[in-house]
Amino acid sequence: MKIIVRVISGAIVGVTIGFIIALVFSLLNQTTIFMPSTPAFVDRFSNNLMATLASAGLWALIGIVFDVASYLIFERSQWSITRQTVVHFVITYACFTPLAIIADWFPVQNYLISYTIEFVIIYVITWFISMQIAKAKVRRLNQLLSQKDS
Repeated sequence: MKIIVRVISGAIVGVTIGFIIALVFSLLNQTTIFMPSTPAFVDRFSNNLMATLASAGLWALIGIVFDVASYLIFERSQWSITRQTVVHFVITYACFTPLAIIADWFPVQNYLISYTIEFVIIYVITWFISMQIAKAKVRRLNQLLSQKDS
């Protein structure tokens, strides 16, 4: 049951974030119509409404990928933070990358390497912050334990 809730919440969050990002890019590019994705993606469809519908489907899938992966991986408290981060990276990279390519967010030949490097950097930063938070929690727990023993 929890997984169904995560699928639904992931889809809602994905569509919401995707719509907001597309709206911001439409405004920044001063388009006269809402652009749900790149012009190359929109051109694949008979009209803007169908492109928006397809984009919403992709946004929902992206949200589901990240929400379900987070739920399945970061709830495993017996795994180390490093293992959680690496497994989450592999799953989200493997699932998100094809969706981003389908959405025409970057040309594969020119940007796949830089996209991958950016993805790795984001995960290294996330891992580092998670480790710092965990270390702070351990310090606080040790302080509490040492105060109890006194």
